[in-house]
Amino acid sequence: MTVRDIIKSAAMLLLEEDVLIIVGDVSDDGLGDRDTCIMVKCVNTAAAETRADFPVLSETVAESDNGIIPPNAFSPNAVAVFRVEKNGAPVRFRFDSRGVHVPGSGRYTVTYSPEYKDRALDDSIALGAGMDAETLAYLTARNYCLVTGRTDEASVWDQRYNAEAEKKRLARRAVLPVRRFAY
Repeated sequence: MTVRDIIKSAAMLLLEEDVLIIVGDVSDDGLGDRDTCIMVKCVNTAAAETRADFPVLSETVAESDNGIIPPNAFSPNAVAVFRVEKNGAPVRFRFDSRGVHVPGSGRYTVTYSPEYKDRALDDSIALGAGMDAETLAYLTARNYCLVTGRTDEASVWDQRYNAEAEKKRLARRAVLPVRRFAY
């Protein structure tokens, strides 16, 4: 899914026909239209905001020197580190501005959340587990309404986004196995 697709969804929700016409023309980059530029920024802001609740995960194999995996081992930069493994087994780690601190030297597999970089109109957006285009369109619509001064309408889209996000958070919670008693 691209930024253009999210803008189309948000423009349909907001009944913004002028933005929909400009974004619907694939040959037009939309950069000449003020509303389209605002909408691109709103999509990028919404995508960055969703990373806190629905992180995009990347995995890389990195070398540790004296127990530290440097920050430049991650491309793009790591915002959070979720798991570190050595030879398939999880290891204890600490993540700070100097890098990922691990028990010793060697090769480690690191699962991390990459930093979000703004996307252009025809760039694709990676969404975290549980996030979908429709929910991102709600948040984009909210941001657009806030920027254009339609605060009452922004409140409606904010409530709609929060309801959808809460459903997705509940759906991804861990399920415990059924208890079995030994006789």
